[in-house]
Amino acid sequence: MHYLGIILASIIAYFIGSISWSTIIVKRVAGVDIRTVGSGNPGATNTVRVLGKGWGFLAALLDGLKTVVAGLVAVLFSLIPSYLFSETSYFIPALFALIGHCWPIYYKFKGGKAVSCFLGLIFISNIWYLLIFLVVWFIAAAISRRVSVASIAGAVTVGIVIWLPWLNGLNSFIWEWNGYQTWVDQAWNNAWTRFAWMNYLHMPIYENITSGHSGVKYGFASGMLEIQIVNIVGGLILLVRHKPNILRLWHHQEPETFPRLTPEERQKLWYLRLLKRPNHDERKELRRLKKIEKLEKKAARMNERYEAKSGKVNQKIEKLDNSKNNEKSKTETEVKITVKEEPSKKNRK
Repeated sequence: MHYLGIILASIIAYFIGSISWSTIIVKRVAGVDIRTVGSGNPGATNTVRVLGKGWGFLAALLDGLKTVVAGLVAVLFSLIPSYLFSETSYFIPALFALIGHCWPIYYKFKGGKAVSCFLGLIFISNIWYLLIFLVVWFIAAAISRRVSVASIAGAVTVGIVIWLPWLNGLNSFIWEWNGYQTWVDQAWNNAWTRFAWMNYLHMPIYENITSGHSGVKYGFASGMLEIQIVNIVGGLILLVRHKPNILRLWHHQEPETFPRLTPEERQKLWYLRLLKRPNHDERKELRRLKKIEKLEKKAARMNERYEAKSGKVNQKIEKLDNSKNNEKSKTETEVKITVKEEPSKKNRK
């Protein structure tokens, strides 16, 4: 059971990855299920279509952080001073967070396309992978005007680049599953090409290895080959999730995410932007009107609260009046009954 930490961290990571932030954000902001609007994909791109760039960026950021949080959970497990958690990797749980994003248990296993989670995965692997992916993504998006093409191109590029040892702080094509010696001798001391920045959370391992002590391991630093395999699997999942997009691209039916504008449309857009720009006086007037609107909204809210409170008070008063009337009616009926009973007794005598 040396891999108990990996198993527990992977289970937790899957449930973390199953949280669909795009679905939550669109539901809270617009009151709509994102799977029924736009492309139907619960991802950041569809969030941009529904709510705009700001909310789409927030959804992408939160989805990417899921893999980072999963890795940090695994790091916490690896710090437990027990042999059951001594070999806890943090890239495998991060991969399970990506799997949870694609097939979430909370949403009937219908999730996103893993782009944001893949960014988080390569971020915890190597910061250079992330930078290369973003550069390729922006170039491909500018040329093709399609997010799907940019994501596929970025994933394929990272899948090729990760096999270059010099990018990972090594000097040759030498890989080991958990090559501590290679890691310590080369990658650890190379500050600019650290192949896994999260390995630096495992300082006790480094101290035990370099000092030659055979004490208790406080954690497990993932090796370079493991990182490459996990990133390859994550990239393959991304490509599988983009299978409909690939088929549409093959048949030339994939719509442009950022459609090109004709020169006439650009001129019209430019003129409209110029017309919409208010001058200094207009800005002051707009600010004044906005303040008035805010005050009116506050006044309306206060009136609603006052009416609600007054309504509750009136209800309480009505209840008290009703209870008093009921008591009076009861006493009157009792008096009538006693009055009727007295003459009947006299007649009997």
